[in-house]
Parts: sequence; C-alpha cells; structure tokens
Amino acid sequence: MKDDTIIAKLNDLIEASKDGEQELKRAAEESREPEFTRAFTDAEQANHAASAALQDQVRLLGSTAEQDGSLKAAARRTWTNVKSMMSSRDDSAIVEACERGQGEVRGRYAEALALELPAPIRSVVERHHRAIVDAHYRLLDLRNRSRDGAARALRANG
Repeated sequence: MKDDTIIAKLNDLIEASKDGEQELKRAAEESREPEFTRAFTDAEQANHAASAALQDQVRLLGSTAEQDGSLKAAARRTWTNVKSMMSSRDDSAIVEACERGQGEVRGRYAEALALELPAPIRSVVERHHRAIVDAHYRLLDLRNRSRDGAARALRANG
C-alpha cells in the first residue's frame, strides 16, 4: 500500500478520534450522573491517546498529521444532537448520542483494519481500535441500562 493512502487513512482516523474526543469531553462536562461522567471521560481519553499515537505514525511517514476533528456531516450531526440534548441535561439522551458517535469512530477503525497496513502501523491501529471498542461497549451498556430504567419508570407510572 502506498504511503499516501496510509497517511490519508491515518488522518481520517485522527479526525474521527478528535471528533469523538471533543464530543465526549463536552458530554463529561454536562453529565450529572457520575457513572456516565466516568464513562465519557474514559472514552475521551481513549480517543485522545489514539489520535496522538496516530499523529506520531503520520509524522514517522514524513507527512503532516491532522490536528483537528472533521467538519463532515456525520460528525456535525452527532455534535448537534449532543449539544441540543445537553440543553436539557438529559444524561440518557447524552449517552445515546455519544454511543452513536463512538460507533462511527469504531467503524472507521474497522475499515482501516481491512486495509493492508504495514505491521508497525497495524499494531498501533489494532491497539487503539481495541480501546475504542471497549469504550463503545461501555457506552452501549450505559445506554441499554438507561433505556431499561426509563421503560421501568414508564410502566410504574403508566
């Protein structure tokens, strides 16, 4: 695989990780539920570590690494959803939006792993993919428990 293609994919992952990091940081700041705040912070740190490691890989390939998140429609849509939900400070809605956003990040890492990456780069991408997947599973768990709690509350009040 050509270095230009690898660099483009790594920069795509950096953008996705930065988008996730920004979204999760804001969610952690707005959340009122300590367990949610910890999950958002942990996922934010996983995204931050991933983007920093990938930036190093791009520099090792002799190119300029992305420094910011993307302005792509999917990331913007996710951020808009989180921002509007935060106005009501509804932790359930925030975790739903963050889970969707992390799902997108996770998908982009999976796409990268489908490519024939050089072994050292593959190792870095795999390590951070695992961390992103772990954070995503944690958010999925919180989302599901939150939905279950809301459903129980509706049945009790209905």
